[in-house]
Parts: sequence; structure tokens; C-alpha cells
Amino acid sequence: MSITKKKKDDFISWKISKKILNTEDYKLNNRIAKKYSKENINKLAKKYTHIKPEHINFLLKTNKKIWKNIKGSGADLGGGVGLLSSVIAKKKEIKKIYCVEVVKNAVTKCQPIVKKKLLNKKAKKVISVLGSFDHIELKKSSLDFCIAWDAMHHSENLVKTLIGIKKVLKKNGKLIIVDRAHNNSTSDAEIQRMLNIVYSKEFLKENHLPINKKLTRRMNGEREYRYSDWEKSFKKSALKIEEVIILKEKHEKVLYKKNDNKINEKIVNFSIGGFERKKIIYMLKK
Repeated sequence: MSITKKKKDDFISWKISKKILNTEDYKLNNRIAKKYSKENINKLAKKYTHIKPEHINFLLKTNKKIWKNIKGSGADLGGGVGLLSSVIAKKKEIKKIYCVEVVKNAVTKCQPIVKKKLLNKKAKKVISVLGSFDHIELKKSSLDFCIAWDAMHHSENLVKTLIGIKKVLKKNGKLIIVDRAHNNSTSDAEIQRMLNIVYSKEFLKENHLPINKKLTRRMNGEREYRYSDWEKSFKKSALKIEEVIILKEKHEKVLYKKNDNKINEKIVNFSIGGFERKKIIYMLKK
């Protein structure tokens, strides 16, 4: 399906549900993007993406097969301020990558700065898109790969989102998901406990929110999946797992707690961001 895209300034606009614009996580991220767009790139990365560009590069190169398959034309879904897209676009094997982000200030205020800083004259390889990963307005079977870093757990209907992504991938195209996952033994009660955690007054103050406001992780758009939950969603959307790896910070919270899904684990010596100090990377094939 080919859809005409409307270009505004240096970005493309796609359809966005008004419901998204009223969510707490949208408002929070829009506020953070505006505030830190004037800061240096490392400070912006720390506040928005919670990981430095060089560490993004390191993590993706940890698995050679995954790194090798990031080539051709692709899309960074939930691309934030453009750090991941810009790191990937440095590869000579990349023709172009659509950096798709729903937060307006991230697209309009931050992405131009990040692209220029990291890519200089090659900044045009990254095409900024103000849009949603649930409404991908690209031709069917037009992309070699899609990548989503800490984005898929925000989907309200993961299977539906995955099926939509699959449509724009070429035959044997890859979807790379970098996200969080919990042991299969994690109880429903523990999942609910994590979602019901209330953000501290320090967090609210730092993000210019009313300090008396009650904001839970659930209200902020967070979702928690076990390894089996991810796998069931992949199966329902007819995506095949080709590679999977868990990367963990060198921290006692996760260092000695092994996964119960027989997934290969590697330790890194830097902060990788996120609630659990670890990431799982799936490479899926259409």
C-alpha cells in the first residue's frame, strides 16, 4: 500500500491517533524533549534514551548476525530523538532509515540536532517522521529491516503492531526488537506490582510535573512481558525468531539472576538504561 506523505520542514507527517497525544507518557516525553533539546548530546541521550550513542553501537555489534542484517533501507520505530537511527546510519550498508517518532518535540527540536552532530553531511540518510509505529505509511514489502528500541512494550496491541510492521518488510526482512523481558516464572502479582509503582516526588519535580500528582508506571504507558509473552506474540504474528540475546549491566541486581528461558547472556560495563538494568534483543524474520 502506497500512501502520499505530507512533508513539513525537515520531517514527514503520518497519521497519529489523538488518543496518544493525551497520554501521560506522551506529555512527559514531549516535555523532556523540549527541555533538553538545548543541552549537549550526551545529556540529551542520558535524559531521553538513557544510553550513550557509543554504547548503542556496542550493544548492536554484540551479536554479529544481528549487526550484519542491519543494512539497506529500514525504519527505526519509536525512534525518539534520533540517536539509534543516527548510529545505524553511519554504516555504509545503510541507504536510508526512517526515524518514526510520535513525540513532536523529539522530532522537530531534537532530531535535527542529533542527526547533524552524529552524521554531519550524511544526515539526510535519516528521514525524520512524525508518526506512529501503528500507522506505518510506507509501501508494502519496501524495507529490509525495522528496529524498535524500548518501544514495542508501549504498544496497546502488540500482535496488531507486529503484523503492521511485517507488512512493510521485504521477504526475509528482519525486525530487531531491543526491549525488556522477565523470567517465565514471574507471577501475575509481581507484574502488577511493577506496573503499580508510583513515581517519586523527585521524579515528578525533575520532569516539571506537579509533585502532588500520583503517576504510576502503568499510567505512564509501561507494560511488562515475560519471555513467553513475547514469544507468543511473535508466533501469532507469524514472525520467526532467528537470534536472541540478553545484555546485562555489571550490577548485583541482575548479575547473578539468570534467565529461565535458556537465552545466552552477556555482561556490559556501562549503563544500558531501563527499569531492570538489562535488555533482550530479538531478531525476527518475516
